[in-house]
Amino acid sequence: MTDWEKSSTARVVPPARPRKLAKVPFVELADGRLQGVVSSGSDIERVYVSSVASGTYAFACSTNNNRPCGGARGSFCNHIRALITEAVLQYGAERVARYLRVEPEGGEADAASLTVAMTRTRPAQADGKAAAAPVFSRFLRHLAYLELAPTTAPLPEMQWFPPTRSAATEAPPHEPGTSVGEEADLLTAPVDGLDEALAAVDAFDRALVAGLLRPQAARAADLTQLALAVAGSPLAARVAEAAEKAAAGAASEDHFVALAAARTALLGAAHDALTARADETTGRIRTETTVTAPAERQAANLLVAARTWLADLARTGWQGIDHELVGSAAQIVSAMLPDPALRRLATLLDGFAAELAASCPGTALERFPARRWGDLWARALLLTQPGAAEPQVVGTATGRLLPLGVDLHEHATAAQAQVHAVFEPADGGAPRLVRASVSVPKPDTVVAAGVWQLLRPHLSLLAALGEGRTMDLTAMPLTDEGDLIWDDERARPGDPADPFATARVALPTATAAPTTPLDRHPARLAEPVFLEGYATQQDAGALTLTFAGRTLAVDTDRIPTAGPLTTEAVAGSGACIGLLRWDDGEFRLQPLAVETTVRKKTVALQAGAWAGGTTDKAGVKAEKAATDAVTVLRERAGRLLRK
Repeated sequence: MTDWEKSSTARVVPPARPRKLAKVPFVELADGRLQGVVSSGSDIERVYVSSVASGTYAFACSTNNNRPCGGARGSFCNHIRALITEAVLQYGAERVARYLRVEPEGGEADAASLTVAMTRTRPAQADGKAAAAPVFSRFLRHLAYLELAPTTAPLPEMQWFPPTRSAATEAPPHEPGTSVGEEADLLTAPVDGLDEALAAVDAFDRALVAGLLRPQAARAADLTQLALAVAGSPLAARVAEAAEKAAAGAASEDHFVALAAARTALLGAAHDALTARADETTGRIRTETTVTAPAERQAANLLVAARTWLADLARTGWQGIDHELVGSAAQIVSAMLPDPALRRLATLLDGFAAELAASCPGTALERFPARRWGDLWARALLLTQPGAAEPQVVGTATGRLLPLGVDLHEHATAAQAQVHAVFEPADGGAPRLVRASVSVPKPDTVVAAGVWQLLRPHLSLLAALGEGRTMDLTAMPLTDEGDLIWDDERARPGDPADPFATARVALPTATAAPTTPLDRHPARLAEPVFLEGYATQQDAGALTLTFAGRTLAVDTDRIPTAGPLTTEAVAGSGACIGLLRWDDGEFRLQPLAVETTVRKKTVALQAGAWAGGTTDKAGVKAEKAATDAVTVLRERAGRLLRK
């Protein structure tokens, strides 16, 4: 498999692009159609539901109460033309052309050329009434995301979804005056057993690509390889039975759960080895793992429904996915999202299903993000076990919180801001690393600065980070993994605090929390580190830092667009607060903040500087555009969801 196929955080679907929503508040590529909702130019209470079918370009347009559009008689009406234009703005012309299977003349794809190419075929007019109901229903579901409450419980699976990417720019290398040491490079040295564990995972992932309904001999051998990899563990007997049944095409849902557990256990062992290597490199002390039994409760019908859908995916395989199979998850997710206890699983399923839907049909794909989809499938399947997704609160935190930086996670319909910080207990205990999170469901058209606008009201810590302040906590709930279950009533702004001073003074002595068994995965490795006195180098768009004899790749793909931090700023920096991550066979550094020189002055740039609001010129412009988009959607939600 290629590096992309073996990456847990590979980008499968480009994020939606910002656009104005007044004319076309909703557009999507789904169900084999370009479809959406277009505002009426004459009546604010009326909207038109328009669609164009992939391949045939059969078109339909009618009002939401099934009155046919007078302009859609024999050819595309203005509503459909507006829909195509906005789809190109949101998704890009190439993606729209590929989805609709349009080949514009001259090779240059834009909204006009796509429209001309489709209308020249004289497409048939479809039944507008039949198409309108499901599309309008999806629009209402799209708006309903704004009505869902946020949560401050952590959503670990959002680590698989990096934020809207920042465009990389070339910059000259920065050469510091300090010398580079000659220490051994622990970050690139081989890790015993890692390759063997990942090879067994890759074998199972190949079987998932083909599907487990009627596995061929090669895929049956892959299942056996997974079983052999855990032969010396307590899972051995159950996994051996599951592999045998799956190889015969007779696996039950329980067998799939066993296979997912084996895959997760192997990646958990890889996580432990990589975490130990990271701790050895940083000199960090990690507290002992305490296994807490999940709360006992009956399996909800929704968990059973989700497990059945995931089992159907495994039988079909990524090569066999289609819109009908993938779309059947929508009702399950919609029913789960309002329940806080099911939010973690619902958010994962929603992001996963969106990627699958954008990739349908599977038969048309030339390659598959095998490890990523294997990760999401296995984690979702294990989260359908009763109580598995509930965070275990083991105590409270009273003391001073010193923020380091914010990590943004985002998929089409959810966003999470996770603040990494050093906590100093009021009782004088050792400082420790903690995290505080807030997540919100969102429509896919809310991107960039709009994400901060949705998150900002629900976590006062974001404002404190932007202002450079500490937070004083009183009895803030704390999980066994070091996550604060944030409650603004238990926090108040404290004294000014420079994150770089915190990184230089408090971070080196802070202890780290253990990782719970279910969450042990290399993609979950995100260790706060501080580097300075490094050299930077860019080669073919790849940025690396050289320090203390080590060369470390910079994960610029995780720098969000909604902030002042850029690849260029990192390349010209002299100090960096970041997260040490691992994916695709190597350790990487995700920058959270850097110190750089601007007009002979040292300035700090935070990736999440706009999280609490900004007066930055570029930030203000982005905020205004985002405000307009959110305002339009809230206005539509008010008219259509609360009648």
